[in-house]
Amino acid sequence: MSNLQPMKLLFVCRHNAVRSQVAEVLANSISHGKVQALSAGVEPQPVPDFIQEWAGGYSTQSSALSTTSLQEMEGHDFDLIITLCDKTHQALPELSTDTAHIRWDFQHPDNMESLKHLEIELSERLRLMFLAKNLI
Repeated sequence: MSNLQPMKLLFVCRHNAVRSQVAEVLANSISHGKVQALSAGVEPQPVPDFIQEWAGGYSTQSSALSTTSLQEMEGHDFDLIITLCDKTHQALPELSTDTAHIRWDFQHPDNMESLKHLEIELSERLRLMFLAKNLI
């Protein structure tokens, strides 16, 4: 990662339907273009409507969220991969480009209240990480 190129960040959770989607939206919003965040899942499932609705409130999210299989990320270079639950790490196939990996354990939110808690916790961790890397 150079000063001119954004940090390439991949968020992974089991289904790529909630936690990794939320992390992707937040990272792209908080970093103001200094991070290029993507997300993927081991067993992709459809993104729930309440997550689509939530994401629509962010100006960095111009289209509907869609899921991506982790296999589709093979061959992509990432500066950092963040796994968002322990179960996913256990099932995570190795990516040949996986040179830096962080594991964050978050509960799966299933309603707007638990989503708000996830949003707050993820936002704080991302801000701290981006500050430490002089990205914001």
